[in-house]
Amino acid sequence: MNGNLEKLHKVDSILAKLVDGNDLTAGEAEKLTYNVFTYDNEGTHLTTFVAALHAKGETADELLGFLNAAKKLSVRFNLGINPDMVTDLSGTGGGEFKTINVSTASSFVVAAAGYTVVKAAYFGITSPTGSADIFTAFGVDFMKLNARQIENALKKVGISPVIVAFISPKLENRARITRKIYVERQLRVRSPFHLATNVYAPASMTHRVYGCYSERYLEVLANLFMKLGYKRTLTFHAKIGIPELSNVGETIIVEQNGNKLKKYKVKPSDLGVKEAKKEEIKTGGKEQNIKDFVSILKGKQKGAKADLVAINAGAALYALQNVKNLREGTAKAQQILKSGKPYQIFENLISEIGSKDLLPKY
Repeated sequence: MNGNLEKLHKVDSILAKLVDGNDLTAGEAEKLTYNVFTYDNEGTHLTTFVAALHAKGETADELLGFLNAAKKLSVRFNLGINPDMVTDLSGTGGGEFKTINVSTASSFVVAAAGYTVVKAAYFGITSPTGSADIFTAFGVDFMKLNARQIENALKKVGISPVIVAFISPKLENRARITRKIYVERQLRVRSPFHLATNVYAPASMTHRVYGCYSERYLEVLANLFMKLGYKRTLTFHAKIGIPELSNVGETIIVEQNGNKLKKYKVKPSDLGVKEAKKEEIKTGGKEQNIKDFVSILKGKQKGAKADLVAINAGAALYALQNVKNLREGTAKAQQILKSGKPYQIFENLISEIGSKDLLPKY
């Protein structure tokens, strides 16, 4: 028996407990995750683990253990910035209704407001374009991008995408296996990776927003943020089927303030925007998503898609305690978009880690 297989067998009893439909403690989940990420070279234990966990239904403690293991294996950034001024606008992905890359565009609005955005990214699994696909279109090579380059971009530009597993030597095995399963083999199923991978932040932060593909997990995730020590977070799901605040129909929000949770619903009018129709925010595919992304950041595009970006950026500003309420956050985000500053920051980022030649000339 080789060494890695022997180490995997040490967590077989925990895996068996999970497969039998039992909840794990945070400690058990951490040990199982750590060993599977580190020693499973074939992906057999990994697929069994994530399938069993998701079929059972993830608990906050299990996701906490998952993240604690990731933290032990991951590179960390030392930005020298007040954690209250650092954030991320990621979410689970996996929405049933496909739109433009909302959180990615909104991240540049928040960066333009003066915050440092450590933008968790990955390639599209259940959508035409994941956050990483947007950056790749402009010459960002995630297979070559290293931790020092990302940290420098964060300090110099105020925002950078990061795929933690790609820059963390101890997560090299996990990155290889998950890329094979989800990218090369194109397995299109939701998993604990959707729920929790983007919760992990390689830099200290205390406020953030997090979209989820299902209302089912909103309170689980809010409790997870509480356990992680966040000051204020908004976790939300739009009934249209997107892990964002929506300008179509209602959005359910769980707001976490310290050790308190509050659940409520908002309509587009509550956010200060016009109610849109589904077809107005629906994705037009990868190429159209990229065009929309650029025109919205430049402040050239008006209407439903730009409103969608504004309400989500505004929610982040509210979570960061920059504004008093969500409606005020939308108004501020709209003014920032109108200025074109988010695109200037995007240009600066691509000049730093991508290819300026790929930037549009229009």
